[in-house]
Amino acid sequence: MSNPFIPKDVKLHALTRAEEENCFKELKANALEACQVPIKDFVDCSKEHNVTVMFTCRSKLKIMNNCLKERTSEEELDKLKLAKLSNKLKQ
Repeated sequence: MSNPFIPKDVKLHALTRAEEENCFKELKANALEACQVPIKDFVDCSKEHNVTVMFTCRSKLKIMNNCLKERTSEEELDKLKLAKLSNKLKQ
Protein backbone atom coordinates (compact mmCIF):
# COMPACT_ATOMS: atom_id res chain seq x y z
CA MET A 1 0.00 0.00 0.00
CA SER A 2 1.46 3.35 -0.98
CA ASN A 3 0.88 6.82 0.35
CA PRO A 4 -1.72 8.62 -1.82
CA PHE A 5 -0.34 12.05 -0.90
CA ILE A 6 3.12 11.43 -2.37
CA PRO A 7 3.51 11.25 -6.15
CA LYS A 8 4.70 7.89 -7.43
CA ASP A 9 7.77 9.35 -9.16
CA VAL A 10 9.17 10.85 -5.93
CA LYS A 11 11.71 8.71 -4.10
CA LEU A 12 11.83 9.06 -0.34
CA HIS A 13 15.19 8.50 1.25
CA ALA A 14 15.35 7.60 4.90
CA LEU A 15 17.20 5.18 7.10
CA THR A 16 15.39 2.15 8.38
CA ARG A 17 15.20 1.47 12.10
CA ALA A 18 17.86 -1.23 11.76
CA GLU A 19 20.19 1.18 9.95
CA GLU A 20 19.68 3.79 12.68
CA GLU A 21 20.47 1.19 15.35
CA ASN A 22 23.63 0.27 13.44
CA CYS A 23 24.58 3.96 13.40
CA PHE A 24 24.15 4.11 17.17
CA LYS A 25 26.20 0.94 17.68
CA GLU A 26 28.93 2.31 15.43
CA LEU A 27 28.87 5.61 17.34
CA LYS A 28 29.36 3.78 20.64
CA ALA A 29 32.15 1.61 19.21
CA ASN A 30 33.93 4.68 17.81
CA ALA A 31 33.63 6.47 21.16
CA LEU A 32 34.99 3.51 23.11
CA GLU A 33 37.88 3.19 20.69
CA ALA A 34 38.71 6.90 20.85
CA CYS A 35 38.48 7.01 24.66
CA GLN A 36 40.48 3.89 25.47
CA VAL A 37 43.16 5.73 27.44
CA PRO A 38 40.80 7.66 29.79
CA ILE A 39 38.69 4.54 30.31
CA LYS A 40 41.77 2.46 31.12
CA ASP A 41 43.03 5.15 33.53
CA PHE A 42 39.71 5.17 35.40
CA VAL A 43 39.47 1.37 35.52
CA ASP A 44 43.01 1.09 36.85
CA CYS A 45 42.30 3.74 39.47
CA SER A 46 39.08 2.04 40.53
CA LYS A 47 40.88 -1.29 40.90
CA GLU A 48 43.48 0.29 43.17
CA HIS A 49 40.98 2.19 45.36
CA ASN A 50 38.01 -0.08 45.99
CA VAL A 51 36.36 1.76 48.85
CA THR A 52 37.47 5.31 48.13
CA VAL A 53 36.99 5.18 44.37
CA MET A 54 34.44 8.04 44.36
CA PHE A 55 36.89 10.39 46.05
CA THR A 56 40.26 9.39 44.63
CA CYS A 57 39.24 8.73 41.03
CA ARG A 58 36.76 11.58 40.55
CA SER A 59 39.03 13.55 38.19
CA LYS A 60 39.66 10.48 36.02
CA LEU A 61 35.94 9.76 35.95
CA LYS A 62 35.22 13.29 34.75
CA ILE A 63 37.87 13.02 32.05
CA MET A 64 36.44 9.69 30.89
CA ASN A 65 32.86 11.00 30.90
CA ASN A 66 33.79 14.15 29.00
CA CYS A 67 35.60 12.11 26.37
CA LEU A 68 32.62 9.80 25.91
CA LYS A 69 30.15 12.71 25.96
CA GLU A 70 32.03 14.52 23.18
CA ARG A 71 31.99 11.46 20.96
CA THR A 72 28.39 10.34 21.60
CA SER A 73 26.63 13.66 21.13
CA GLU A 74 23.57 14.14 18.95
CA GLU A 75 25.71 16.05 16.44
CA GLU A 76 28.07 13.09 16.03
CA LEU A 77 25.12 10.73 15.62
CA ASP A 78 23.59 13.03 13.02
CA LYS A 79 26.89 13.16 11.11
CA LEU A 80 27.00 9.38 11.08
CA LYS A 81 23.38 9.11 9.94
CA LEU A 82 23.96 11.62 7.14
CA ALA A 83 27.02 9.70 5.98
CA LYS A 84 25.00 6.45 5.94
CA LEU A 85 22.17 8.15 4.08
CA SER A 86 24.51 9.60 1.45
CA ASN A 87 26.06 6.14 0.96
CA LYS A 88 22.56 4.70 0.61
CA LEU A 89 21.64 7.31 -2.01
CA LYS A 90 24.76 6.56 -4.06
CA GLN A 91 23.76 2.92 -4.40
